[in-house]
Amino acid sequence: MKSPKVALVTGLFIMALLASCQLSDQKWLLESPDQSISVEILQKQSGSSPQLFYAISRIIDGSLVPVMDPSPLGLVCKEGRFVEDLEFVSMKKSLDQEDSYTLVTGKKRKHKNTCNAYALNFQTHDGEPMALIFRVYNEGIAFQYLLPGEPGSMATMVEELTAFDFMEGNFWAHPYDTLSTYTPAYETYYEGVKVGTPAPWNKNGWAFPMLVESKSTWLLVSEAGFDGSYGASHLHPDCEDGKYRIKFAEAGEAESYFENSSTAKLPVHTPWRFIAIGETLGEILETSLPTDLSAPSKIEDTSWIRPGRATWSWWSDNDSPQDYDRMVPFVDFAADLGWEYFLVDANWNRMKNGTMEELAAYAASREVGLFLWYNSGGKHNVVTEEPRDLMADPEARRAEFERISQMGIKGIKVDFFQSDKQAIIQQYIDILQDAAECKLLVNFHGCTMPRGWRRTWPNLLSMESVRGEECYIFDPRFPELAPPNMSIIPFTRNAVGPVDYTPGGFSDNTYPHLTTYGFELALPVILESGILHLADTPERTLGLPDPAVDFLKEIPVVWDDTRFLAGYPGKDVVIARKSGSRWYIAGVNGENISKQLSVDLSVLGAPPAGIELIVDGEGPGDLQSTTLKPVEGELKLLLLPYGGFAGYWEE
Repeated sequence: MKSPKVALVTGLFIMALLASCQLSDQKWLLESPDQSISVEILQKQSGSSPQLFYAISRIIDGSLVPVMDPSPLGLVCKEGRFVEDLEFVSMKKSLDQEDSYTLVTGKKRKHKNTCNAYALNFQTHDGEPMALIFRVYNEGIAFQYLLPGEPGSMATMVEELTAFDFMEGNFWAHPYDTLSTYTPAYETYYEGVKVGTPAPWNKNGWAFPMLVESKSTWLLVSEAGFDGSYGASHLHPDCEDGKYRIKFAEAGEAESYFENSSTAKLPVHTPWRFIAIGETLGEILETSLPTDLSAPSKIEDTSWIRPGRATWSWWSDNDSPQDYDRMVPFVDFAADLGWEYFLVDANWNRMKNGTMEELAAYAASREVGLFLWYNSGGKHNVVTEEPRDLMADPEARRAEFERISQMGIKGIKVDFFQSDKQAIIQQYIDILQDAAECKLLVNFHGCTMPRGWRRTWPNLLSMESVRGEECYIFDPRFPELAPPNMSIIPFTRNAVGPVDYTPGGFSDNTYPHLTTYGFELALPVILESGILHLADTPERTLGLPDPAVDFLKEIPVVWDDTRFLAGYPGKDVVIARKSGSRWYIAGVNGENISKQLSVDLSVLGAPPAGIELIVDGEGPGDLQSTTLKPVEGELKLLLLPYGGFAGYWEE
């Protein structure tokens, strides 16, 4: 039941809207089930013609406060424009829609949401129909376009006028890649700037997701619900006065193959554009909108889908996948940790001193499953790493999946997609479907960001689309930029889906890390992924103090709950995740200064009597174990520069 204040504000707002109906502009009010979020759809003059806009308000201290200015809507097709002079036909409401589902992996497994759904139907002067579909949740909003048209006829979408017009505030996002042999791959660094700051050094603009702090409100903007009928999007580089406009994939992506428009049979829904909205960062970090907006699982029996932990030889020895003898120690390493998998990376088809069949048999004898790496190309990339030319050809892909499945291989890592065009988005989905039919798990690398597919295809365990720890090999800026980036990722990239960052680089690689061992040990809790790839060698990892090794042996990747405890993007973050009766907690310091953190554990229920913690000791390579007892639910910790901690307690 809404409060009297909310009822008063809402009533006054509706009266104002009714009064305004005497004017030429048209308005429609949409509300969340608890009436805390309101969306106003407006048709008003823009230039010489009326155009559709939407604006968002939120109840703050009993008052309805605008948090997003009127933002344009509109879809342009080869067959016609659904932008100007649209005639309103009807509106259909479906209130208190409930949806419940269980994920195999994620920030939490069980989900339940409620929304009010609205379909606003319009038509052009020629009678061509178009609908705006809005869902308004208590946690945010989402919208998409529907072209009903004549069933079976085709539509080609060439441009969206969709925009997100923020008033003011702080903004975190990362630039969309310039095009190269290896990009776009969503691997640029996140930046914290003011709303309206143009994308730096980059004519291609900003990438999703983007985070905004404005008007005592946090907003996370991204997209979900892709079924192959539409390409993915990013944002134009210019964002004057805080208006961020949708931009389709760059024409030169995928070696300039395929169109960057989208063509589909009618009726067709565009993907959902969504905005998670909250008073606190916790509501952003914990959002479930990407999967709420995605189709239910297409895999009926998910019992074979086994999330887990994997060792990985490539980070410390790039050529190891080509040598049976250099991979066996990493299989043994996984077995010693009690972990489920070993990842065989690129060029394993050139293996000497043994065969893949022999390695699979040996791994099975140690109760370790194997993941195999593949190049996604095809003509759409020129990366030479092998095996290639299997994933882009449907017949070759299915034959390969059947072959390796019969060999006992458990999963695949597919790399180097380099495009968000419709054809490549369809390839992701085709790979997931074919892999599911052969009971293969999937990890995407060199890829787009998550778009809710883990719900529809739960065999998808993780996606890269992040500047990961492999960059200690390639990027001299990485040691300095990685720590602040890691304190932004939980509120942006990882908030929308699993992230395969490949943590655990305790050794120095080409460019020595500046983070402490405590920071590295915290990352498997800070970052959520359905498969955890540990970067380092058996010798360095097993040489850590016993409490740290034991922590890694037991760390889960399936969570029943996730809670934000403290932090601010670019500064630090503390997260708790629950598995069974055990809570895990971790924190990282993204700044090169010492700091005291105070964490309120009472938000998780009865405070624990004691927490088993692993913290930084005297220096960056020193780990110490301790038991701390929170005082009245408050946990106080001193973090070293670029430091961190990890621990657990039983509920």
